[in-house]
Amino acid sequence: MSGPTVHVEVGAGPLTLETYEAVVTRQANVRLSDTARSRMVTFRASLLRQLERGVRMYGVNTGYGADSTRTLPRDLIRTVQRNTVVSHAMGVGRPASAEIVRGMLLLKANVMTKGYSAVRPEVAELLLELLNHDILPIVPEKGSLAASGDLVPSGHLALALLGEGEVTHDGRRLDAREALRSAGLLELELEEKEGLALVNGTAFTEAYALAAVTRAERLLRTADLAGAASLQGLRGHPEAFADRAVSVRPFAGTLLCAANLRDLSRGSQLLDGGSGRVHDPYCLRCMPQVHGASRDAFAYVKQAVLIELDSFTDNPLVFADDDSWVSAGNFHAQPVGLAMDTLAVAIAEIASISQRRTQHLVAPVYDVGLPAKLSPHPEEGSGLFMLNTTAAALVSENKTYSFPASVDSMAVDTTEDHVSMGSVAARKAMEIITNTANVLAIEILCACQAIDLHAPLQPSDPIGALRKSVRKTVPFVDRDRAMSAEVAGLADAILSGEIVTAVREALGRPLN
Repeated sequence: MSGPTVHVEVGAGPLTLETYEAVVTRQANVRLSDTARSRMVTFRASLLRQLERGVRMYGVNTGYGADSTRTLPRDLIRTVQRNTVVSHAMGVGRPASAEIVRGMLLLKANVMTKGYSAVRPEVAELLLELLNHDILPIVPEKGSLAASGDLVPSGHLALALLGEGEVTHDGRRLDAREALRSAGLLELELEEKEGLALVNGTAFTEAYALAAVTRAERLLRTADLAGAASLQGLRGHPEAFADRAVSVRPFAGTLLCAANLRDLSRGSQLLDGGSGRVHDPYCLRCMPQVHGASRDAFAYVKQAVLIELDSFTDNPLVFADDDSWVSAGNFHAQPVGLAMDTLAVAIAEIASISQRRTQHLVAPVYDVGLPAKLSPHPEEGSGLFMLNTTAAALVSENKTYSFPASVDSMAVDTTEDHVSMGSVAARKAMEIITNTANVLAIEILCACQAIDLHAPLQPSDPIGALRKSVRKTVPFVDRDRAMSAEVAGLADAILSGEIVTAVREALGRPLN
């Protein structure tokens, strides 16, 4: 199997989401750009000149935190840098996924290429070589306060550069030194500031946030698709989404979702007849307002995460133009942590309203021509009813994950006295996203079943394309069967974007 043919020059320009995803998904190799190398050499020389002059620089020739009043003797400076890495590798819990670890490696190297870390180019180069050889450090998920950055997970990441700890390579778990040498790479001996630069920063939180944002965006599009399918399965009223109805309260997300729902429903035979009700339950009628509010919140979240993507999050900063340095707080992950807590609430609401639509599908309040439990043989068992029970359980679980992590703080030092818990916020958001993908999958399965039960009446072309895509892997439920694997498969298709792509041609445009 040949490797990637795309090569990314890290540090040649801003890191973009497209570049990040190409590297994380192994569609591109990486190398340190000549521009970045030159810049790093310049900043490194400034650091060494300052130390030669006797400048006291935090974390370089002083201790850390409250211990920063102590000046290190010259012969201990490099020893402390090495010990910084090994002493910070104290995480617990399951290992982070390959996606997260690859993201951390790229983000960490990209921060260094900006120069302010003042580390040697060799440090960034080894991080990038780990990516190219797919040598991934074992990084436990728990232990980060996300200020002074993700110290603990970054400590585990950095161990591999020293030839210590464990990594995965070619599907095997092995010692880092063995993996490095099998790839023709040599472990580092850390010099001034390099251990601190390796453990500082928000790489773990940001890698999780980027993964969450990518998936959440697909969920938000899928929510409109699922809602339109349920609207047709329940023979609802699309007039609530008319431009004249929503334009008088012009939130951007509301207008976007209403336009999606109009286009997804246009031409449906299921919406031509009356049902006896003059309007729909909130879970149908208020889709533009609820989905739209989550869209508006997501816009803020995505902006925050994209700003962080190419930001400098190490400390202290070295400035080469005047040979000076500053200790600042760019490692504090509050901008991302608060965004992740917002994302958690926004996506939890998508699951909440989806479950209510599923409830109406399996146990309609109004007579819409559907059999009980969406089953042609309701007297024989539960039909699809228990899918709604699972959806309800996931929605309730989401509520426990929605309490904001970023309002908490746990002082661990007299100076490190306020932390973001951004890593916890990001991991919680991902749990909600995973749950919500399953909730939407359940709704889509139930909506497709309802639409089939309305035959010969036909849905709109886009919803017909959705049903066709679903039916490739999930047959019509004539009699009761276990459906866990089918739900899981559809949830995966939602998270990958496959489900939204399936309706593109019939819709005549990408789903916004």
